[in-house]
Amino acid sequence: MNTAEYIASGILEAYVMGVLPPEEMREVAANVAQYPELAAEVASIEATMLSLSSQPLPAGLDDKIWAAIESSNNSAGITPGEAPTPTGRTINFQPEYRKPRQWQIAAAVAALAASAALNVYLWQQGDKQSAERATLAARMDSLAEQQKQLALQVDKYRKAKEMMADTAMQTIVMHTVVKGHPMAATVYWSKEKSEAYVSVDGLPAPPPGMQYQLWVLMDGKPVDMGVLPIDMANTPSIMKVSKPVTGGQAFAISLEKAGGSPTPTMENIYVMGKA
Repeated sequence: MNTAEYIASGILEAYVMGVLPPEEMREVAANVAQYPELAAEVASIEATMLSLSSQPLPAGLDDKIWAAIESSNNSAGITPGEAPTPTGRTINFQPEYRKPRQWQIAAAVAALAASAALNVYLWQQGDKQSAERATLAARMDSLAEQQKQLALQVDKYRKAKEMMADTAMQTIVMHTVVKGHPMAATVYWSKEKSEAYVSVDGLPAPPPGMQYQLWVLMDGKPVDMGVLPIDMANTPSIMKVSKPVTGGQAFAISLEKAGGSPTPTMENIYVMGKA
């Protein structure tokens, strides 16, 4: 197994979040038990999520939140100790085959508490104590961005899995050609449909005024397949190649001026892979 590609696929994030089907959860668990590199990566992901969930709220905010909740209960006619009638939407959670770990429970409780606390606090306080409100909003934005990135990783893994399951789809891994700079990208190509998808797995963000460009080598000549969005670098996303790919012996990505170039700059070719 190529553990580096396995880690880059995003499946470990999906495994840690517990969103994979039971069969795949067992398969990933077996791989994690077999390969120390995977076990270390899982531990790192769990530590990151636990760190986010364990960050304390601003000093004194707990009392304000509970006071606001009690005030809301009193206005709704709920006496102390009385369980309020459930209202609102019901969220159905997908069952997991394995027992939740302590850090997962802690992360879930902390995330729900932080969300509820922020809503109650902003509703009650209005424009008061804007500094605390700004701090909370920034923290929630950070958590939302983390969740977005994890969701993108899961989506990328699922799309890649579907394409790899297609027997007509070729998977071309483009490895670095720059010594001392590990980089990678992947092309999923269906010659039968003349369609291709590209995934930028490990390319640094291009400098200002520059953009990555995809090429296919046909009969010894590079053919332009279009430029990649600037924000695609270092993000778990897959993009469909806009031009039809009817043939080719190899794929490559080079760094060119924004907007692309009619021919690749040879010294700026970062990754390449044979079909």
